[in-house]
Amino acid sequence: MRRRIVWLFVIVALAGVFGWVVPDLITRQTQAEADTCEELTGDRDRCVFVGAPLRMAGEAVFVEKFEHAFLATDNVLEFVDARGIRWTAPRRTLTDGASIPTIFEMIVGDRQRREFLLAAALHDAYCGVGNEALETYQTRPWTEVHRMFYEALIASDTPPAKAKAMFAAVYLGGPRWDDPERSLDGVPPEVLRQEMEWCLEWIERNDPGIARIEEWMKEREALLQAGTAERPAVLDGV
Repeated sequence: MRRRIVWLFVIVALAGVFGWVVPDLITRQTQAEADTCEELTGDRDRCVFVGAPLRMAGEAVFVEKFEHAFLATDNVLEFVDARGIRWTAPRRTLTDGASIPTIFEMIVGDRQRREFLLAAALHDAYCGVGNEALETYQTRPWTEVHRMFYEALIASDTPPAKAKAMFAAVYLGGPRWDDPERSLDGVPPEVLRQEMEWCLEWIERNDPGIARIEEWMKEREALLQAGTAERPAVLDGV
C-alpha cells in the first residue's frame, strides 16, 4: 500500500513538471487494485456474470431435512470477481435461493428474492447441499467461496448493507470444509443466532468493509469454540 501511494505521488509530481494529464492513470491504477466489487467501477471485465439470466430446469426437488424446494439450473453460469477470478456454476446446479443457513433465515430475511439468485447458484455450486457430485464442489477454500458470494451479491445490485448481512450469515453458519481448527460444528444453534444478532448490530452501526467483517468473525471464533462468547463490549461503547 505504501509503495502504491508513493508511486501515485511521483506521477502527480512529474505531471506538474511536464504538464501531463494523470487523472485517468490514477483511476486505472486504483481500479486495477480494487479488492471488492463494491470498490470497483467502470470495469466491464470484472464483477460480471456470463450466462445470465439464469434458467431453471425441470420440477422442484426436495432434499432430506429441508422443507423448502430446490431447483436445478438449466445453463452454465460464470462470474468474474473483483480480482479477476472466474467462478462457475455448472448446468444442473441445485439451488434453493440465497444460501442463508437455516438458523439465520428469521434474522436475514427472504432467501428467494430474485436479486439473490445468481449469487446463490454460484455459492451452491461450491458448497450447497445436493451438489456434492459437481466438479466445482468444495474445490476452493471455504473463505474464498463465501467471499465470492458477497461479491456476486454486490454485482447483482444487492444493497451493500444487505450483502454484508448475508455474507456474515454464510461466514458464521455456512460450511467450513478441510479446516477442522476453525470448525463451529460444536457451537449450539442458539449461540450462533445470538452471535449473528450481535454481528448485525455491529455492521449496522459501523458499516465496516468486507475485510473488517472477516476479521471480526475470526476474532470471535475462539470464544464461540470455547463456549465463552459474550456480548461484545464495543456494542455498549466500552
